[in-house]
Amino acid sequence: MIRKFRSFFNYWVFIGTNWNFSLATFTIFHEIRGEKKYGLDTLRIDRLKSLSVKGDNKIHGSIYQGCNYFVLEKGFDFLKQYGPFRHFVDFGCGKGRALAVAAHYGFNRITGVDFAAALCQEAESNLRDQKIRFPETKFAVLHEDASMYPIEPDQDVFFFFNPFDEVVMLQVVKNLLASLRKHPRKLWVFYANPVDKEIFLSAGFEERHYIKKLQYLELSILSLTPTR
Repeated sequence: MIRKFRSFFNYWVFIGTNWNFSLATFTIFHEIRGEKKYGLDTLRIDRLKSLSVKGDNKIHGSIYQGCNYFVLEKGFDFLKQYGPFRHFVDFGCGKGRALAVAAHYGFNRITGVDFAAALCQEAESNLRDQKIRFPETKFAVLHEDASMYPIEPDQDVFFFFNPFDEVVMLQVVKNLLASLRKHPRKLWVFYANPVDKEIFLSAGFEERHYIKKLQYLELSILSLTPTR
C-alpha cells in the first residue's frame, strides 16, 4: 500500500512539474480509479535507456507511460458503436494497460507488440487475471520491433499512445497499407496523443472522432475503408 501511494505521489509530481498540477490531479484521480477497476499495476514510468530492446530502433522510441484511463475509455466508448471488431493490436503495449481495457470492452483477440523485453514480461503479468476473467479471449504479447511486425489479415483496430517517432510510424503505416491491399477490410486507428496524425491523414485515413481535455490529453480515432 505504501509503495502504491508513493508511486501515485511521484507520478502526480512528475505530471505537475512537466505540465501542470491541474492535469496532474485529474490524471491521478483516473489512475487510482482505473488501476483498481481493471486490477492492474501499470503506473510506473520507465525510460528506454535502461531497457534492453529488440531491433535497432531504440533511438526512435519514447518513455513508457500508460495512457490515461479517461482517454482509453472515451476511445473505446466511441468505437463500440462500430463493432464488433475482430482483432485489437497495441503498438508499444508497454505493461499491457490498453490490452486489459480492450478485453473489458469485448475484444476477443488482443495482441500487444513491444520491443522492450522487460515491458513484455510486465504486460504478461498484468494480463494473468484478465485471462482468468475473460477465458474466451485470446491474448498475445509479442517481443517485436513494431516496424518489422507482420500485420495479420484479421487485425482491424490499432492502438498507439505516441510510442515512437515518425521514422517508425511511417514504416508501420506502410505495413498497414500493404496489409490492406492484400486483405481488404476496414481499418481503425485509436491514437492517443496523436503527434504524427498527419502521417495517417496523408495515407488516406479519415479522422472520425477527436477530443482534447486540459490542453494535453488528446485522442484521435481514424478509419480507412479500401476502395474497390
